[in-house]
Amino acid sequence: MTAWGIAGTGMIARAFAASIKDSNNSKLKYVASRSKENSDKFAKKYECEAIEGYENLLNLDDCDALYIATPHPYHFELSLKALEKGKAVLCEKPMTMNSTEAMVLIEASRKNHALFMEAFMYRTHPQTEKIREIIKEYFLDHPLEIEASFGFEASVSEEHRLVNPLLGGGSILDIGCYPMSMSRMIVGIQEGKSFSNPVNIKSKGTLSDNNVDLYAEASLDFANGSKAFISSSINKSLPNKVTIKNTKSKLEVFEPWRCGEDIGRKSSMTLTHDGKLEEIEFNESIGIFTFEIDHFSETFLDGSLQSSLVSHADSHGNMIWLDAWRKSIGVFYEEDKPSKREKNMVSFYKDRQVMPSSKINGINKDLSRVVFGCDNQSDTNHAFAMFDNFYNKGGNVFDTAYIYNNGKSDKYLGEWIKVRNNRNEIVILGKGAHTPHCFPDKIKPQLEETLDRLKTDKLDIYCLHRDNPDIPVGEFMDSLNALKDEGLIDVLGASNWSLDRFKEANSYSVSKNISSFGVLSNNFSLARMIEPVWPGCFSCSDEDFKNYLNDNQIAIFPWSSQARGFFLRSQEFEGAMHVANPNSEEQNRVWANQGNLERKRRCFELADTKGYEPIELALAFVLNQPFPSFPLIGPRNFFETESSLKALSIDLSDKEIDWLDLKDN
Repeated sequence: MTAWGIAGTGMIARAFAASIKDSNNSKLKYVASRSKENSDKFAKKYECEAIEGYENLLNLDDCDALYIATPHPYHFELSLKALEKGKAVLCEKPMTMNSTEAMVLIEASRKNHALFMEAFMYRTHPQTEKIREIIKEYFLDHPLEIEASFGFEASVSEEHRLVNPLLGGGSILDIGCYPMSMSRMIVGIQEGKSFSNPVNIKSKGTLSDNNVDLYAEASLDFANGSKAFISSSINKSLPNKVTIKNTKSKLEVFEPWRCGEDIGRKSSMTLTHDGKLEEIEFNESIGIFTFEIDHFSETFLDGSLQSSLVSHADSHGNMIWLDAWRKSIGVFYEEDKPSKREKNMVSFYKDRQVMPSSKINGINKDLSRVVFGCDNQSDTNHAFAMFDNFYNKGGNVFDTAYIYNNGKSDKYLGEWIKVRNNRNEIVILGKGAHTPHCFPDKIKPQLEETLDRLKTDKLDIYCLHRDNPDIPVGEFMDSLNALKDEGLIDVLGASNWSLDRFKEANSYSVSKNISSFGVLSNNFSLARMIEPVWPGCFSCSDEDFKNYLNDNQIAIFPWSSQARGFFLRSQEFEGAMHVANPNSEEQNRVWANQGNLERKRRCFELADTKGYEPIELALAFVLNQPFPSFPLIGPRNFFETESSLKALSIDLSDKEIDWLDLKDN
């Protein structure tokens, strides 16, 4: 039996309390509110004990699970505190105000071994299970067209949570999350998964004077060709149904969100296939909240950390696309502002961990063996959380570039370093003079702009982002050395240079008694690049390049060190979608020749033997080279960071390295 406490006394908390009486495995024991008077009234009506204040509720030893039923902006802090105390948490949707907060809560769930689930109650109802069955039977063969809406007219004051931006007001977060969630679930089932994220979104909406979305719509494109049109409204009624169709079949769901809860717990859907119409009806003896409570309690009593029906990755992906939807029409909240991140969000790391490190010539700091690539952060919130997480795990080397994210990568990193006041501990690898600006006279102005964005007076390592074979190497080396002499750069490097040009540049530098390239940032991975991922890119994986690196002990900072997800066992990995998984076009063009497919097979075989994921073993291959190697990783979430860092624990013998690289015959 699961002992529950409720945080909040509003309408949805009352519905939950009324429904828990029909549960087979749960009992309501406590309720807490900011108002003692509200808690007392609630407790008297629903036969539980009133607790004054949320903190006191969190401290109760005989409360197993918390239902967070407060307005949206309070979900994050309450859920985080509860998870850190080891409480199981069922949090009302949306689970947070943005995807960064969602990512932090999911990590807290894992670190504290506490169940965490977003309360999408429709997902636990028999009607939704029937939808899943029908998709598998009738809708697998062709791309889908989905229409899903949730909308009503709310005549409320400006202070009401539905329209108050300080309380997370707006239709997208409050109810648009349902059609977004449903569409992703439907396409995922079609693809043999529990959900699928879209690849593109086009949207528009109507905003209030306070920039709260009163109406919003979006068109979603999915990789398999399926499309969804979703809409939400708090200023007018919408059909409030889901329609799914392809060339052969059509399914209409008339009560998709509350599943008939408000009309006698009766609902229906119609399936049209081969010209025949079938009506499917539901008449449940228990309510939709009871289904949700029972599912959550079963998951808790089984010892699981996430729901099989609303997984962590599913909720995180939903928040990512809700962010994209609302921001694209101009809806932002206080929780999106950089000032909200002055305090480290990753509070569950009590002490900074130690990461294996090494030194390179020219830098008087130890460098973490794995480097964080700064080109995948969606906003300041996301950047701060990702940087904090990597830094707390012992990482201190960050890779950025003048062109990354239109300069935002530099700015995010600079803001984080300033707020955390840790520049003396951080190593920055910057890059500039990318094609078509790969000329000696373009280096300094770009470098000065990069330094201004980063709020620092020099870069620890600076690489030319591309080469321009039309320019003599001496002109590049003279320009770089002039900047080094000014104190703007410590170590010179090249990115995407051929072996011949790299050797020529260093020979020139030796002849002139000036600084040569001490760092190379080309592609290097277990999978050898068949042709460039992007124009002008070079690999250093061939034997001549590796021999030169080894003979001269040149430090490499390789990009796409995991071959952009080529070694993933599946796209749905470690509970998170690995968004770097290459599409079929790239995989066939860049990676999928006979040699790489054999390397992949061997990687999978050895990974299984050693008890790691193949993508982790592939990174270990890069780390275990005879020359200094500091691979770049580009995680977009904590799960990908955690997975990548596992490679640091994998020791590979010379024999295993050679076998993986097809040198055994």
